[in-house]
Amino acid sequence: MDLEPFVHLCRARSFDCAIIFSYLLYLSIDRSVSPTVADMSSPENAEPRERLLQTAYDLFTHSGVPTVGVDRIVAEAGVAKMTLYRHFRSKDELVVAALERREQVWTNDWLMREVERREATPKGRLLAMFDLFDEWFRREDYEGCFFTNSLIESHDRLSRIADESVRRLENVRAFVKGLAQEMGMPDAEGFSRVWQLLMLGAITAAVRGDREAALRAKEIGLALLEGPYAA
Repeated sequence: MDLEPFVHLCRARSFDCAIIFSYLLYLSIDRSVSPTVADMSSPENAEPRERLLQTAYDLFTHSGVPTVGVDRIVAEAGVAKMTLYRHFRSKDELVVAALERREQVWTNDWLMREVERREATPKGRLLAMFDLFDEWFRREDYEGCFFTNSLIESHDRLSRIADESVRRLENVRAFVKGLAQEMGMPDAEGFSRVWQLLMLGAITAAVRGDREAALRAKEIGLALLEGPYAA
């Protein structure tokens, strides 16, 4: 496979290329039937704020932010609307809190921790991301990238939700960049942008139903690590 045109485009377009690519795939997704994740269930005896946050997190990742209103959130959380606004001044603030939770649960506690547990070398950890993705993509409750979905659904790149979504995506890329720097890559910045494009493309392809997307992405990733970005 000739990867030079792919690498050149990704270097030129930077992070925006990943967003554009994901957006084109996103347009063809039937959101009404896409699978969702429910790793965390909110116990009935949890505090009202926690019930609200967990309920909103589940609903947002399942149905998307725009289609979920505060009435549905408070109804499913079993609290009054006044209670919601006591803890979160607006729906946007609740979305931001859900994005923060996603980063803790998905990025920190799952992706970073698990690749570090499975592999000892930076190269091994980079490739292990796609092993994790392969397991994730095959789950019945697979739901895609909440960060990218929220960014696209915001329809306003300057909004707080869009800004927070981009920041969470950038934190993932920073982790990739750190691994590239450990490998001694001279262009760790450029590599991290290419690698994130590969990650986002695989995630979106899996939402469309390609359960082999992680394995395909891993093959391309290995070719990158042994070719243009060999350290």
